[in-house]
Amino acid sequence: MCPLAAHLTVSCGRALDSIITPPQEDIPDYNDIMIIALLRELLYIMALPTGWATPEDFAALFQYFWHRDFPMDQMATGAKRTDWTIHIGVVVRNIADLMGLVTRFERGGRKDAVLRSTEGDEVAIEWEWGGVWDNELEKLKHHKVWSKDKGSGRLLKCAVFITYTHTPNIGKVYDHVSEKWEDAPWPLLLILIDLEESRRFSSGKEFKNIHMSVFDSSGRRSLRVAPAFPWNVEGTRWYLQVS
Repeated sequence: MCPLAAHLTVSCGRALDSIITPPQEDIPDYNDIMIIALLRELLYIMALPTGWATPEDFAALFQYFWHRDFPMDQMATGAKRTDWTIHIGVVVRNIADLMGLVTRFERGGRKDAVLRSTEGDEVAIEWEWGGVWDNELEKLKHHKVWSKDKGSGRLLKCAVFITYTHTPNIGKVYDHVSEKWEDAPWPLLLILIDLEESRRFSSGKEFKNIHMSVFDSSGRRSLRVAPAFPWNVEGTRWYLQVS
């Protein structure tokens, strides 16, 4: 905590004590009231900790919520495109709750979601069924950050893009994203689900794996790869051994 905040905290505590249990002949003076008001303002605009709401945090939470709230199983395979869109929205909302942030859907130039702290935008998110080939990357790259302090020039913690591709195209997707994300002002977490065409599922797609990578000024960095279907995660309560 900075010296000013520490000093104000001590002063505020004394001031609050005198307000809550004041001697009968005393009332809080003007200086005490102003210290309390200033401390409240200072705490309200304080930024999130440096290691809070990182791309690594989002990736780990996404994987676990993706599996926990999965909208189908091996018997009930009727989830369609709308179900997957809603599923991701639920996952995003749960991640925000655990991070202590609020979720605003269809905000910030029609992003699918924005996660906000008391200070402003922290994470901008898009999810798209059709891959990386439309304008979602440009929307995330040029997101106009809302901030309580209009002149702060603050940046996002990161942007997140959740999408799908056929398994043979993973390399092409990475090349395209690397090109489009060059000179971006913040990191991008790409959550890529690879798939194959299949008549077994109502969506016509059989998901294979979730690939999570961060793109920034140093290039692409792989974070984690996990099975897309929860019943393929060995050792979990969802896992079904195939005989």
